Amino acid sequence: MTENILGIDLGTSSVKLIFGKNGANIKAREGYSEISVDGWWDAICRAARTMDLSEIRAIGLSSQVGTYIIDDGAVIGWNTGVGKEELDAILSDIPREVFIKEISMPHPSIISYPLPRLKYILSHYDGVRKICMPKDLICERLTGSYVSDKFSWRGLANLDTCTYSEYLLDYIGASDILLPELREPTALAGFVTGEAAAQTGIREGTPVYVGCNDFFSGTVGMGMYEVGDMFDITGTSEHLGIVEAEISDVDDGLVTGKYFFGNAHYGVTASSGKSLDFGGKLYPLCDIDADAALANNPPVFLPYLCGERAPIWDADARGVFFGINADTTPHDMAYAVMEGVAFSIYHIYECMGKPPARVITVAGGAAKDRTLNLMKASLFGVPVRTCAESDTSALGAQITAAVGFGFYPSIEKAIRGICKYSAEIQPNAALGETLKRRYEIYKNLYPTLKDSFKSLK
Repeated sequence: MTENILGIDLGTSSVKLIFGKNGANIKAREGYSEISVDGWWDAICRAARTMDLSEIRAIGLSSQVGTYIIDDGAVIGWNTGVGKEELDAILSDIPREVFIKEISMPHPSIISYPLPRLKYILSHYDGVRKICMPKDLICERLTGSYVSDKFSWRGLANLDTCTYSEYLLDYIGASDILLPELREPTALAGFVTGEAAAQTGIREGTPVYVGCNDFFSGTVGMGMYEVGDMFDITGTSEHLGIVEAEISDVDDGLVTGKYFFGNAHYGVTASSGKSLDFGGKLYPLCDIDADAALANNPPVFLPYLCGERAPIWDADARGVFFGINADTTPHDMAYAVMEGVAFSIYHIYECMGKPPARVITVAGGAAKDRTLNLMKASLFGVPVRTCAESDTSALGAQITAAVGFGFYPSIEKAIRGICKYSAEIQPNAALGETLKRRYEIYKNLYPTLKDSFKSLK
């Protein structure tokens, strides 16, 4: 049951609101007039005013992370390229085992994690009094409470104790006074104030629950709770991972750390969404025929338009078509873009050690593309299913609020009661063999071009 439980998900480019009523999901989405606290809040208010929220009983929150707001003003986005020097110093100074003790996970090679970004902020901004992420300020606008959750602050928060690491704060010369108070995702943050009620149409006094980062909110909304559950979250970036019992012992360059259930082991790309947008300009992706394209010997595409994160971690990498010939058509090139995106997550899967899974659950905008899902199923040799509700981060925010409000005794019970799926797309063995042969070409391209990317920059 998520009747009249409102989920708010503050994404990179838009905000999504969702609640259940009479067995159906009521949704609204609004883009931002500007990337700022006022821009985010204005989008929430505009979306809320398109809905009848008078019967909302509770609210759950989710948002992008790795984006930092300094003194309620300056914004450093998650995709901003600052913090590399700080990250290199941190990983050089602090051993893996110390991170596991202090933050319940190894520190990944991600510059948008709190430690490198806070270290950067404190050395480049004078007199800083407050540093937080978008959800923290939206929560404050709604309730007056300056609180956050431990998962949004992974990399600085001890996930066992739900507190900031004093050791790491001391290392960067920071104080937790700068940061929001940490609470569990299902904890009560506060109640909607009169001012917020007047601006949004939500009843004053409505309880607001803390929620968590959009990634973990999304995996909850996808129904990931058992060891062996494999997820693929598409979007601006793309997360491929699996729920495991323990933190991975292998230093594979991916992220491994505590989740609501066991451990999440995953990698995230940088340019999947941008690449698919680019491919759609060449030819409508909804009309792609994989067999026709493969019969014409299409080029191989590296989907690194904005650089790449896992597993190569190279901000200088760029997109490449390899093998264009005189008969190559825009259809072939658009196919190659889709294939390259599938290859990029299979590359992560290889680095993970190809853990077994019964099915891959796919969410996000690209989950609607049956051809792309067939490529993934055939390449991985595992069925692919999509979620009945596509806005899984907003649904995850609903779920954490539903548990906090007492509709369900646990997140697992809520997932069992709420999350639904489409029919599974089965692998095509012949297509899988073709894709794996082409994948070997794909995998060899980056090492060959690595130095050239730096020269091109």
